[in-house]
Formats: sequence, C-alpha cells, structure tokens
Amino acid sequence: MRSGPFHPEVMGVADKEAAGGVEEPGFRVTDRRGTEREESHEPSEAEAPPERGGAPPPEAREAEAEGADIRSLPVGHLVRVFIAELHARAWIHMGLVVDPATNLVGKDLAQARLAIDCIGGLVEQIAPAAAKPERDEMERMLADLRINFLRQSGV
Repeated sequence: MRSGPFHPEVMGVADKEAAGGVEEPGFRVTDRRGTEREESHEPSEAEAPPERGGAPPPEAREAEAEGADIRSLPVGHLVRVFIAELHARAWIHMGLVVDPATNLVGKDLAQARLAIDCIGGLVEQIAPAAAKPERDEMERMLADLRINFLRQSGV
C-alpha cells in the first residue's frame, strides 16, 4: 500500500510542502497500518470488551484466548457464558446500558424479562454444581436484575 500521494515514501518535496511543510530533520513518518494486526489476530487490551458481572470463569476465558472452539467447552462453562451474555442483554434491553451494536440506548422490557427469566432458569440448574461464592454472586446478579427491571417497568 505504497501508492497513495501522501505516503511518506512516495511524497516528493513539492508534495510535502503542499501537505504541510518540508520534512524536518530527525522526524520520520512511518505508516504501520496493517502490519501489526496481520501478525496478531488477537484483539489488544484496549479493544477487548470490558468484563461484566457474571463473566465466564477463567478456564473459559483461557480456552477462548487459546482459540478453542466454544463447542469444546464443558457444559458448565458454556452455561456460564450464556448467563454472562444474557446478563449483558438484560441491562441493554432495560435501557440502562448502551447497545454496543447500535450505540443507542433503547428499552424493550419484554426482551429484558425474557433474558432475566432465562438467567433464573440457568442459575437454578447450575447452582448445585457451583461453589458457594459463585452461587452467591449469581443470586446477587439475578436480584440486581430483577430489582432494576421492576424500577424500569414502573411497578
């Protein structure tokens, strides 16, 4: 991609003057677009989505980081991934979080209720196999969602 008129190696002195002045000694412009991304297909920390409550356990994150297929996750980890995704969607549909897909805030309480009810069912199924701190966290998360749903629905 060295063919544009403003590429540092293609610009002549007249072009540089027109683009904002003559190149100063000791100052070099290097176009690195595409070089670093092609070497690494993993997103940088700045691009990684923020962690949210109910996030998958470290083993699931490690498997994802190693490029493991989600189909290879144990069912318990997969359920935790679903809980985390439904948790995020519930907040979005309650209109309390910006939808990252649209960058808009919208309220769809029917979808929020469905997400919260599904989380409740999944938590009920996974709780017996979870450690007490994890069970407590899931119950707290579910209670927070339910309370906020009631507030948003005006009940």
